[in-house]
Amino acid sequence: MSITAGVFSESALVDIQVKIDQIWADAIQKQDFVAHTDVVNAILANQTAVISELKGTKDRTVDIGWINACEITDEACEICTIDGEELSTNVEEKTLTTCRQSPFKVEEGIFRSNMFDAEEVIAKGFLMAMKELDEFWAATLVAFLNANLGVNAVTNGKGVVSGTGTYVLPAFWDAGLMSYFARVATSNLFVNPYLVSGANLYESVWNAAYERSQAGSESKVLKYGSMPIYFDLFNIDSTNDPDLYTYMLHRGSVAFVAKNYYPSSRTEYMDEHRWSIPSKNIPGLRYDVHYKDSCEAQGSYDAMTYQFKLVTYGDFFLNPTGCDNTRTGVLGFVCGEEP
Repeated sequence: MSITAGVFSESALVDIQVKIDQIWADAIQKQDFVAHTDVVNAILANQTAVISELKGTKDRTVDIGWINACEITDEACEICTIDGEELSTNVEEKTLTTCRQSPFKVEEGIFRSNMFDAEEVIAKGFLMAMKELDEFWAATLVAFLNANLGVNAVTNGKGVVSGTGTYVLPAFWDAGLMSYFARVATSNLFVNPYLVSGANLYESVWNAAYERSQAGSESKVLKYGSMPIYFDLFNIDSTNDPDLYTYMLHRGSVAFVAKNYYPSSRTEYMDEHRWSIPSKNIPGLRYDVHYKDSCEAQGSYDAMTYQFKLVTYGDFFLNPTGCDNTRTGVLGFVCGEEP
């Protein structure tokens, strides 16, 4: 074991990271640590905001910018003149308000029998802590989408608009619904729209992919392919229970900003060692790690306890105005009859 009392070497970090990677590469062991974060990954895949570095080592302030080119207009021609409004970037200063941590500790006694490998136990602790924090962000995102739903401008057709919800009867949830979604996206001025859904459409899309060779089924695949669809079967429906929700988003309307303070190499900070590690489930996300140890007498020998916590700082943000401050870029569709 490369962790010794009072000393956390760079080789210990390497050993633990190697063990994390080995566990993640094992298809059987990995399943215990896979987080359900598809809704977050969908947002990140379509994120267009430009995000600054943290403005200081102690604060959580960042600049977030969307380039919208809202100032461009048309006007009467003027000979030999090229001029116009300077484009703004909708840069806003934001403070990250959310901080979550996932702590765990490992007692030295567990290794004395040599039945367990220290690095493996700690590596699994890291993976489980990551999973908990990854899934926290996923559940938080669904709540954020619900809080920022816009009002659907299409008030006729297959959907019945009631407040920020559009209710679509269960009989309409098939490949034919994509033409309605296309009309909604156009009428609401969504650019490069995409869908993020719970169970809605999941089985129909799955069946269409496997039945595409059958007569008449190819059109279903083409219809579903007309707009990107991401599924999260674990966070969307559980958060909205008993309603079954599907979200339509304008590309770039939502940004996920998460920051870490420490590099991948170990930093000594008073009585702690700190560094950062990447999430295995959410691309680009890093967690700060805080570590310290303590010694307690157990009978005739000293017993070390190794204490860890993973920390994450971040928030979700909505494009501040777009070019029309009456649109949020997020719409919600419910499978069912208007209440």
